[in-house]
Amino acid sequence: MATDGTSVRIPVMNESEAVGATAELYEEMRAHFGFGLVPDVFKLVSTRPEFLKVFWDGYRSIFSDGLLDRDIKELIAAFVAREVSCGYCVDAHVLFLHLVSADPRLEESLRVSEIDDMPLPESTRVLLRLARAITHQAYRITDDDFEQARRLGWSDAQLLEAVWTACQFNWVARMVNAAGLSSLGQLAEGDASGRT
Repeated sequence: MATDGTSVRIPVMNESEAVGATAELYEEMRAHFGFGLVPDVFKLVSTRPEFLKVFWDGYRSIFSDGLLDRDIKELIAAFVAREVSCGYCVDAHVLFLHLVSADPRLEESLRVSEIDDMPLPESTRVLLRLARAITHQAYRITDDDFEQARRLGWSDAQLLEAVWTACQFNWVARMVNAAGLSSLGQLAEGDASGRT
């Protein structure tokens, strides 16, 4: 298990050391992403394969199909990460915005502090307002918040997906920050073969 100074605050299972359920999940991730490696964020729970499976299932529940466009979900993920100061998560989801050839205005929006000033349609801004409320004060969300989103064309099923995405990335960003994961590739092994 990786525990050196370039690592994080908790032990992780390197890809070259993974066995059993962890190795199987890592293989699924490599195939899914097509990067030839497991994204660092998943390694944070790798010493507990039951946690890793829940994390992986949660990730796929967001990004495998769904009713919201992938770029909107990536924007929500990056926005939540920005709200809780998770640099790793922002970088990861900005990268995915590039990979899915998203409208450049989505990434540009992340550089704007106020939602109302973002170069986005109001229908997208309302989802970000909901994500911000979930992140900072979910107990203050009202029926009116959902009604406003419905008036702008979002279905109940799409709103559930937006809420699910915001909630998932709230816990992910907090896990990343707590564990000390700060940059993409931080937990990469020594060479491309996966050996240190």
